[in-house]
Amino acid sequence: GSHTLDEFQRWAGYLINVQVIHIGFLQEEEAVQLIEAPVRGFALRYQAEARRRVLDLTNGHPFLFQLLCAEIVALKNEQPPVQRRLATVADVETAVSPALQHGSFFFADIEKNQVDMVALEVLRLIAKNGEGTAVPRQVLVDYVPSLMSLEKALLDLQHRELIVQIGDGYRFEVELIRRWLAKRP
Repeated sequence: GSHTLDEFQRWAGYLINVQVIHIGFLQEEEAVQLIEAPVRGFALRYQAEARRRVLDLTNGHPFLFQLLCAEIVALKNEQPPVQRRLATVADVETAVSPALQHGSFFFADIEKNQVDMVALEVLRLIAKNGEGTAVPRQVLVDYVPSLMSLEKALLDLQHRELIVQIGDGYRFEVELIRRWLAKRP
């Protein structure tokens, strides 16, 4: 699940025998293996730049990685046979829009259920600054009226692996999540 057990206290009676196992991002080697050989005899190959782009967009997030790769396969299956066997960077970028659409429940859950309003505003501010951009901490301090609320939001967002601290700033862990939030009103 995407929620912590602390968020399910009212379910304690039903979750007596639950064990928490953290499932983090795929390591690059694992992700490359899944891209190139998800099943034996997989015919689709990726240009090195296309493979790198999938990794850059998903950071190995298991669900988003699988979602984007599934959209790439669906796209390639619609192309003429001569183009079908090699995924390019253009194919990866073309697959992003349907991935965002088909993964909308995942993204909406982040907005509606996983973060509070302060954290959501922090995410939206960071999202507006573009891919890979770390927003300086001072910009966030100036944006959020309560320093205590900001600190709580930053800790929560890092705990949920939505943002990462880079030097004195913060950026998204996963570009696809940033893109979803950047296009939201």
